[in-house]
This record gives sequence, structure tokens and C-alpha cells, in this order.
Amino acid sequence: MDTVTLQTSCDQLTFDRDFGRLVSLRAKHAPDVELIASAPDHPVFAMQYLSDGAFQHLDSHSAGAIAVACAGSAGEQVLTARFTGVGGRDLEVELTVRASTEERFSRWTCTVRNGAGLRIVDVQFPFVVVPSVTEGTVVVPAGHAGHLLEGEALAGLPTDEPRQWQLLPERGNSPHYPGRVFAQFLAWYGERAGVYLACEDTEGNVKLLKPVRREPAIRLGLAHVGDWPSEGERTLEYEVVLGSFAGNWYAAADLYREWSLQQKWATPLTKRTDVPEWLLDSPPHITIRLQGYLDDGPAPAIEEFLPYEKCVPLLQGVAERVEAPLVAVLMSWERGGPWVYPDCFPPVGGDESLTTFCRLSRERGWRVGSFCNGTRWVMKHLFNDYDGTDYFAENQGEQSVCRRHDGELWAEHWDQSWRPSYICCMAQELTKETAVDFVKRLVGWGMESIQYFDQNCNAATFACFAADHGHPPIPGKWMAAAMEEMIAAFRRVAADAGETEVIQSTECACNEYCLPLFQQSDVRVSPPGSGEGGFVPVYHYLFHECTILHGMMSTGGEPYALPIRNAWNGVLGEIPGAVLTGDGTLLNRETFNWANWEPKVGSNDDSLEMIRTVTALRRGPGRDFLVYGRMQRPAEVTGIKPVEWDHNGRHYAVPAVAHAAWQAPDGRHGVVLANWTTKAQAAVVCAATLGERVTVDTSGREVSRATAASTAGGYSIALPPLACVLIAEETRS
Repeated sequence: MDTVTLQTSCDQLTFDRDFGRLVSLRAKHAPDVELIASAPDHPVFAMQYLSDGAFQHLDSHSAGAIAVACAGSAGEQVLTARFTGVGGRDLEVELTVRASTEERFSRWTCTVRNGAGLRIVDVQFPFVVVPSVTEGTVVVPAGHAGHLLEGEALAGLPTDEPRQWQLLPERGNSPHYPGRVFAQFLAWYGERAGVYLACEDTEGNVKLLKPVRREPAIRLGLAHVGDWPSEGERTLEYEVVLGSFAGNWYAAADLYREWSLQQKWATPLTKRTDVPEWLLDSPPHITIRLQGYLDDGPAPAIEEFLPYEKCVPLLQGVAERVEAPLVAVLMSWERGGPWVYPDCFPPVGGDESLTTFCRLSRERGWRVGSFCNGTRWVMKHLFNDYDGTDYFAENQGEQSVCRRHDGELWAEHWDQSWRPSYICCMAQELTKETAVDFVKRLVGWGMESIQYFDQNCNAATFACFAADHGHPPIPGKWMAAAMEEMIAAFRRVAADAGETEVIQSTECACNEYCLPLFQQSDVRVSPPGSGEGGFVPVYHYLFHECTILHGMMSTGGEPYALPIRNAWNGVLGEIPGAVLTGDGTLLNRETFNWANWEPKVGSNDDSLEMIRTVTALRRGPGRDFLVYGRMQRPAEVTGIKPVEWDHNGRHYAVPAVAHAAWQAPDGRHGVVLANWTTKAQAAVVCAATLGERVTVDTSGREVSRATAASTAGGYSIALPPLACVLIAEETRS
């Protein structure tokens, strides 16, 4: 094989000179470790286009001619691979790779000249296959907060095939960036070196980033979706960077954070002017579900909560016990049944009662909000006989619905067992009008915490292929613009009503591009032994300082679900919370949302105490770290014992103390620990960043502050039961 080699400051990249394929990537710090698993059948690029309503696939192997050239000096080289006559058509693709010994990463871009009139949906490059399935770890910045894939999870990835890169209902409603993928990078790492792949795009271009199985190992897949001309030429407006790194997922996240926090979306909370003080004051979030106990089950009105005024004394008991104002989050209030939208008014219990409840709450210093439905049209509710077929027809709902690539209405997949729905196009006028009217109603009741974009997870705009919705007939950058227009309209609604402290929230971690649009995200934490496998706080590490997070629907192992949930919420910088039941106690169950109220498990008093101590630290001495701070790599903490138990046939082993490290805006470093157990715990914290003397703030049954000096082994910390402790550098002069 004839090859050409490029050099960066950190890496050596080798390409097949005949075909332009990347065949080797070696880090200069580990030159004997091959980071690419190249094979002759791997393409240099792939693309998909639509023809007669079906996806078609092309790749570099179908080019009529390939020309690879390398120019430049020893210090800076540019490799160009030009593919002409792709698929036997008037179609040309040119890939360019720049490498400099003065820069860490190689930089990749792509130009497509389309003279064939193809409706190109995506172009996939670079084609990067990392070397191992059985060893190594992949970092995925998607979903609740990010996760790691290794071992069986890597082996279980889907096989790389064209259908994996097609926006179809079976792929979910928002697998893209900006959407369920909240940051534009993927990384794989082994013991000595890893591979980092990222896009440096500041304009919200749609992408698919995901790992897939590709023989002989794992492909870090990247597809650039939309905005490719059907006639003419386009050079991708941003660069893709590729290189090696050493370390674990924190090292990869450091590389991305260094870039992302310099972009237009990364305004820290200390400088944002659209986040009201009531939210910065960290009120615990308490959910009240008005109909039904489970999504997939009967949906009777909950007598204990209706009329709404009944909720006030129940919430009062919680507020007094946690010694803080609350946010009451009302859900499942829709006329047609839980999460039936847009045929949802008047609310169960009536407008008047709901308005009165909001007024009574605000008189007590509480706020009221709701998790809603996002841009969708619900057709039925299978547990209360709601049938919205006539409503859909009478209100011309079909106009609002997203179209699939074949022109059919885009039916949702995940809710078919209880509440079948269509997803709706945010750029379509009926969708926008319906959403604005809906939010106007909520603001009119007195709600101030609006999670309209519940189910548009991660602040996603749903893909749409319609030709008559006022956007290009391929998913693309128009989707980000549609979200910006929608939020601007919501803000006008609040301003017109004289409500200056209304916030917008989203289910799951808000993607980076939309950070300026949302004040808060509903980020559900998975503590050890519960929830999402492989959970790691990638999102917290990247973006915590830019937004408010709450963990009202995080999870934890029974019968200690709420103490565990809120201990981890606390140290990860999230507002704590829970779901209310009809007798005023909290739902202490292992779930990301709902469970039957009976049988009750665990201690309600312990659950409330954990919320109280987390909230007190967050509102008090921990505010600079847990509200405004930037997450750091974990400190070395020793002496933490696992708590083991068996419940409902499962064995649990959860560390007695959760912990995380932070840096305040003034530069001070701190470590936060939370003891979720009813026994006193001890730990030793060793972190050079803390310096020789620290303040130790303890939030337990009693609140105390002390100073401590470092010893050879670190700082010995005593944690009372159900308490939180902040160890922080003394104030810098």
C-alpha cells in the first residue's frame, strides 16, 4: 500500500494514497498503540439521498475516479481526496485534511458539488473505526446527562448499515444534534490512548453522532445532515477535528469544554440576565400528578389533589419540613387524559380552581409549573377512552404533523401502548399557533415554570421532510431557527402578561446550542446501582455553570430511593425534589417518574431530611459551587463504605457517601459530600487544589462551620446522618 503521512503536534496520521482512506492514527505519547482499525471495505465517506420517497446510499467506492494529493511543508500539510463521478452521476466529493505540527488536532472538511439533482440528506465523514470491542470505552454525550459504553454494551451496539443513519420513527424522534445528542463529540479510550472526534460548529447544523459496530471493531459515526444543495456546491461551514488523547472520559470532556465554553451559547449564570432570583434560590421541585398513577394504566382523577386547593396544606407540610419555598410541578391535568395535547382544556378540576391554587402558592412564596407535551398531537388515550380523531380533523391537525421521508405522517413509537400520537413540525404555522395559545393559558393561570418541551427531549426540534411547511424539505439548520422563534414567542406571551419571571425548561439536558433559550433542564440522575447503566455526569461537567438543573425525577434504589436520589442530586449540582402522594408523603420508589403509591417503602422523614440538608447547603455556603460552579475531576476520597442490602429480589451495593469536586467563579476549589444513610460516616479527602487550610460547612440536623488544616493523608471529614458537607478553599484575597 502506498501511503502518505501527516503530523500534528500530538499525532501521526497515515492515509492510503490510492483511495484517501485513513489507515493509521498513532499518538506520539504512545507510538506503538494503533488507534484505527482500518479495513479495505471501509469507505472514505458515505452519503444518503432521497429518490421516489426512499433512501438511497452511495459511498466513495462508487466513485468513477479518485485523486489524492498532499501539499505543504513539513510543518503544515494539506491532504486532498477528490472523488468524481460518484455513483456514475454528475456528483463530486472533495475531502480536505489539514495537519500542522503547531496544532493538536487534524482538521477535516468536505465540499460536495451536486450536478445530478440529488436530494442529499446526509454526508458521513470522517470514517473512523477504533480498534477494539472487548476493550476500551466510548463516551456518548446524549440523553439524560451522558453515558459510557464498554464491554457488553459495546458488543451490543447495532451493526453499521445505511438504515442506522436514516431519520425514521424507529430511530426515535430526536436522535440528532442539537437534540438528544447535546454536544458535538464522540470519544473512545483504552489504557494508554484514546480517539477524540468533534465538530466545531456554532450554528446548529444537524448531525448524527453515534457509535456502531463496524468490522473489525467500533465506528465513531458522524453524519452531517441537511442543507446540501440539490444543484450546486457547498463546502461545510465548520471543521471536524480528530486526534488522540490520554486519560478517561474527563480528558475527552476537557477537550470539548475548552472549545464549547468559548462559544456564543456559553454564558455563565453569573452573567445571565434571564434567570430569576427565585430559581437561583434553589426551591425544591415537588410533582403533583392529577390523573392516574402510571402512564401505562388507568387515569382516574386523583381525589386527594382535586380541587387544586387541597394540595396547599400538603405542600405546606413539605415546605415547613424542608425549610424552603417550593416549586409545585403539576402534571397530567389535561382534559382528555394524562398528556393529551392539544385537546387539553379546560384542565381537570377546572380553570378557576387551578388559578386559585397558583395564587395561593405565590402568596406563600412558592412557584407553580408544569411538564407538558411538546410539539405533538395526541390521537387517543387507551385507558380512558379518549378519541381525538374528530378533534384532529376539525382542527386540521394533519397540517401540523411532521412528515417522514416517504411523505407519510410521522407517528410516534414510544407511546403507542397508552397514548398514540404524532410528532409535529415546529416550523409549521399551526404548530406554532397551538403552542403559543397553550403557553398563554398556563401563564394566565399563574404558572412560572414552563416545561412545554417535555418530550422534545434535550430541547430537540423534530425532523420533518414536508415540502409545504415553510422550511426546506430535508431536516437541517432550519430546525434550530424554529426553536429560537418558538421560545421568542413564549417570552412575548409572558411579557404581554406582565409576568417577568417565567422560565422555560426542557426534559433532559438542554443541548448546548439552545442553552441561551432555556433557564433550566430536568436532568435525571442515575446513582450507582439504579437507573441508566453507564451513567456519568458529562453534561454537568460541560455546562453546569451555564444553566440550572433539577433532579426531581432522578432515581435510586429502594427502599432508600429518595435519600440516595437527592444525595447525588446535591453533589452533582442539581436542585432536589420528589413526587407527592395523596397523604402528603413523598413517593420513595425506584423510578424515573411514576409508581403506585402503595405499598409505601422507606422513611418519609429521612427523604425530607435529605432534601432539607441538600437545599440548605445549596442556598447557603454551597451556592457559589453548586449553583454557579464548574464541575472538576473528582477528588481522591477514601474511607467510604458501601451499603449493601437486598430488596425485591435485587442486591444493592451503594457507596454511603456521594461526592463531587467543584470550582467557584472566584477560582476557589471545593469538594461536596453527601451522606444518604442514617448513620454517621467518615471520609478522607485528598485534593491538592484545596490548599493547606479549608473551611468545612456541615449541613445536617445542625448547621456548622469550622476550619481545618491539611495533614499528610488529606482532610478527615465527619458526615452526620443524612447530611451534606462542603470543604472549600478559604476565600482568596
